[in-house]
Amino acid sequence: MITRRLLGVFACLFAAVLLSACSPSEADQRKAFIAFLRDDVLSKTGLRLPQPDAEKQKSFGAYAEHYAVITRFHERMNASVAKPMQETLAKSMPRSIEDIVTRKADLVTVRSGFVGMREALDQALAAAGSEKAALKQPEDLASVFAAVYDKAVTAPTTAFRQVFPTADDAFAAIIALADLIESNRKAIKLNGSQMEISNPALRTKVQAALEAMNAKQRGMTEAQQTLRRAVFGN
Repeated sequence: MITRRLLGVFACLFAAVLLSACSPSEADQRKAFIAFLRDDVLSKTGLRLPQPDAEKQKSFGAYAEHYAVITRFHERMNASVAKPMQETLAKSMPRSIEDIVTRKADLVTVRSGFVGMREALDQALAAAGSEKAALKQPEDLASVFAAVYDKAVTAPTTAFRQVFPTADDAFAAIIALADLIESNRKAIKLNGSQMEISNPALRTKVQAALEAMNAKQRGMTEAQQTLRRAVFGN
């Protein structure tokens, strides 16, 4: 009986040794994850996050969840900020002076919508920050992961935050022009992108409003270009 028990113990120990020999160690998993972060994320221009296949994720072990912190942030950012902003700007920008006046209510709604996008971005960043703070990482991984986090989370957040105030200013200037035209509707004749104004003082006011609107739109375009460089690297 003693011999059988000893054989059973040795069999379990042998099986455990075999299992540990077949499974990658924590050091191997960490090495694979660091290599992925360096070679597939940090070394690439732009912000198209690579999606490791099941086999590669398996090689990361528990560290696969660390990368999920970043991919979850991007899912939230894309769904509640990037995609809505792209669609909004594509559909809402007026194409003529007459368009500005007739679509004033829509422009006011669009402007208020940026507030919700900003809040959604802040919430996504806060969630990612909390998840990152809870991660336990050895020093060699922590430094590489921090660089990836800066590139994939901090940089696009900063770029979006530059777009929000410039977009708000641009739409505020467009709405201000619409208000000015509406309040002097009898003195202004609209014909598409053309305006006929006989009153010199009013013409000066409208011209100043137009120049302010154009300047704010240029500022928004520059902010969008900064965002594009942060996201796409060009």
